[in-house]
Amino acid sequence: MKTGNGKTGRPISFDKDAALEAAMLLFWERGFEGTCMTSLTQAMGLNPSSIYAAFGDKHALFQLAVKRYMGTRAQYATVALEEPTLEKVVRALFDNTVAFLTTPGHPPTCMTLAGAMGGSVEAAPARDLMTEIRRQNEVAMKERFLQARKSGELSKDVNVDDYTRYLSSILAGLSIQSANGSTKAELKRTAEMALRHLGC
Repeated sequence: MKTGNGKTGRPISFDKDAALEAAMLLFWERGFEGTCMTSLTQAMGLNPSSIYAAFGDKHALFQLAVKRYMGTRAQYATVALEEPTLEKVVRALFDNTVAFLTTPGHPPTCMTLAGAMGGSVEAAPARDLMTEIRRQNEVAMKERFLQARKSGELSKDVNVDDYTRYLSSILAGLSIQSANGSTKAELKRTAEMALRHLGC
């Protein structure tokens, strides 16, 4: 391949997919601000110049890692929203969330909650990205609940915005409890309690 000075450089010979997976898991575990370049080079098995050449700077790498997370790990909510009835949708949201949080091989929390914690100016773009994803997730939930309203499954007395925020808050709470060390059995009991209050 050609480099910027017109000379032929060495082509990328490492597994970009595996390297990005490693970066995603590290950002997921430590958040944007808690992940340094030294840790990334160790996890990805690459030197800094190779990372920059293949993925860009830390912000660009974080965005790619988040995109990978959303496309490969975070489909459990989307699948739940495709259930045919409101009751099945709500139950699947809880069941799928608990299953996701307790699946071995990744941190026991949601990356969109844990991935951008921190207060520095440097972390602001990462926080904004995570906030926007969470908002988009709530929009998708609201749209599904509006469908339930139209079909008569959700009472007109229920404020759809409030209903969406309520469910989103409980689901996020499960992620926090999982990160705190709650077991799968404990999360299931919490989910069942919420479902009983929701009438599902």
